[in-house]
Amino acid sequence: MGTSQPSYLVQTVTTEAARLQDFLTGLDAKTWASDSTCDGWTNEDVVTHLAGSASGWASTITRAIAGDYGPPDGQSFLAPGERGSHTTGDAARASRQPSGIELLNQFTARHDNLRQILEKLSDEDWDKPCFHRRGVLTVKEYLGIQVQELVLHGWDLRSGLDGAAELSNECLPAMVELVPRWIRNAFAPDLDLPTPVRYRFDVSSPVAVHEDLLITDNSYRVEPSATDACDVLFRCNTGNYILLVFGRLEVTSALASGRLSIDGPEDRAKNFNAWFKGF
Repeated sequence: MGTSQPSYLVQTVTTEAARLQDFLTGLDAKTWASDSTCDGWTNEDVVTHLAGSASGWASTITRAIAGDYGPPDGQSFLAPGERGSHTTGDAARASRQPSGIELLNQFTARHDNLRQILEKLSDEDWDKPCFHRRGVLTVKEYLGIQVQELVLHGWDLRSGLDGAAELSNECLPAMVELVPRWIRNAFAPDLDLPTPVRYRFDVSSPVAVHEDLLITDNSYRVEPSATDACDVLFRCNTGNYILLVFGRLEVTSALASGRLSIDGPEDRAKNFNAWFKGF
């Protein structure tokens, strides 16, 4: 594998896939078939989605390296505002045939194949254009979305069985890099909520984040944390910051569990979940 910067993304994908494989190995048949924390999805549906994603990522990156970055057969770019999880959720449920250990074997084999493809990429390959439903990305940017899928859905699976589940420290640098793209896609403008509102994040470790997010009626902007007043100050570790921003933590329950602390009115803090929903 080349020595280019994106090698850390390959390591993160490999590590997160192995970590999730270890977790899934211990599940019994009843747990496999039970509901996950993803609304309308069982644990088997989530793993089917991840196994299918690994296969799709391998195919799409292979096509990109060969110079083909158009939509594959049967796919198209998403319309503005369309939530990609709608179609992937339906596809996961419709395509699921194996279950339990057979599904785990499929997940493992497909991620191993993806790893082998990634390890053969040259430095020049990382900047090649690559299809994604929200628009053409570089191969590096595209692989970042795979990190996001593994990290968040892995947490979805774990948290359904352990309310104290945390993200791994190893994935956090890559996930922090993905925040700007995520909030750009997730932001819901024109809500009937009081604006302007300035949210401030005081995240010191393991990866520091000190930023303000200023929301107006129909737009937002991110700024370095200032010394002037903010409406709500969020304090948490980096993992819980990621879970909040990516719509996995509800402010009220996160305050009750100690995952978050705030300075400012709780009702303004709760509105953050409306501005940036998970999907």
